[in-house]
Amino acid sequence: MEDTRMDDKKIYKLLQDWFPELNCKKVPKESLRRDFQNFKAWMVTEKNGRQARSYLMSLHPAQPLRHSLGHSAVLQDMRLDLEKAHLEMEQAAQPTLQNYQQHKAEIGKNYSVQEQVAEIILSEICSLLRQCGCRMLLIYADQYYWIAVPEHAEKVNKFCKRFEKQFKANEVRIELFSISDCLKST
Repeated sequence: MEDTRMDDKKIYKLLQDWFPELNCKKVPKESLRRDFQNFKAWMVTEKNGRQARSYLMSLHPAQPLRHSLGHSAVLQDMRLDLEKAHLEMEQAAQPTLQNYQQHKAEIGKNYSVQEQVAEIILSEICSLLRQCGCRMLLIYADQYYWIAVPEHAEKVNKFCKRFEKQFKANEVRIELFSISDCLKST
């Protein structure tokens, strides 16, 4: 049993290695380490006691254009023009939204334009992160969540395996996000 207890600290320790700002936070108590809601709260920090920053970002598939890039600690630290990036993401989604509006009757009600727009937004975020030397982990839970992590294949793979094991009871899945071949051609 002790091996399992020690194991459930590993994802928190790895995140602290990747993001030193999280070192000011204690690893949650054993009883809370496997709770995804607690994990989400643990991933949020403040800079200078004012600005909310998060290492875990959310994107709701029903409202994919309402994402908050400005709260991403990793993107803040890269000093990118996040308003410009947000605008570019909205522009990338416009052709899909316009096509859907024009052909809604033919497409039918079973098509989820929001899911396709979410895929476009996630792909745009992934491209932005790749330009900065990061990879994107995508978490499937009550909505989509993503974490920007350094490019280190072995650590990323270990993290994903441990994460899935740790939050299995929460029915949460994680994967290394890659841009879909369909989206690459558009």
